[in-house]
Amino acid sequence: MKKSLFYLLALYWVAFASLAEAGTIVGKAKVQGKQDHQNIVVYVEGATGDYQPPAKRPELNHINLSFQPSVLAVLKGTLVDFPNSDPVFHSAFSISPSNPFDLGLYQKGREKFVHFKNQGVVEVFCHIHSHMHAYILVLDNPYFAVTDQEGGFTIANVPDGAYTLKAWLNPSVVISKPVSVQGKQTVNLDFTLVAER
Repeated sequence: MKKSLFYLLALYWVAFASLAEAGTIVGKAKVQGKQDHQNIVVYVEGATGDYQPPAKRPELNHINLSFQPSVLAVLKGTLVDFPNSDPVFHSAFSISPSNPFDLGLYQKGREKFVHFKNQGVVEVFCHIHSHMHAYILVLDNPYFAVTDQEGGFTIANVPDGAYTLKAWLNPSVVISKPVSVQGKQTVNLDFTLVAER
C-alpha cells in the first residue's frame, strides 16, 4: 500500500513539474489578401506522450444546412458528437481513408457520434445536401489551436523541446516553421498563408 502511494505521488510530482516548466506558443496565422482569418489549424508536430482525449466531447453540429464549425481539430482517440439542430434530415459521412464513417439518416434532436481513432484529415459531407462540407483534423498530441477571426492562436502547456509548428488552411495549403520551447517562456510565431486561386 505504501509503495503504491509512493509511486502515485512520484507520478504526480513528475506531471506537476513538467506542467510547471511548460511554455506557450502564441501568434497570428493569416491568409494573404483575406479579411477573415479564422479556422486555420495551428499545431505542434513532434511532441510525444500518452495523451488522453477530453472528457467533454467536441461537436460538429448541423445548423442552417451547414456543418458548424466548418473546421474542427481533435486529439486522436476523441469521440465527436454530430447533433442535428436543423428541422430536416441529415446524413453525415466521410470516405477519408484514416477515419471513414457513415451515420445514416437522422432527424432534428437526434445525436450520433464517431470515435476518431487514427491521425489524419477527415473530410465530412452530407448525403442529402451536397453543398455541406467540413474538415476534421485528427492530431496525435493536444498542442493545437484553431485561429479566431483575426488569425490569433494560443497553444498552452507545451513541454520543453524543439518542434515543427504547422499552420493548416486546407489539405493543399500547409506551411511549417521550426519552434523551440524552453521553460515557462512564451514564443511568438506568425504565419502568412497563400490560398489557392
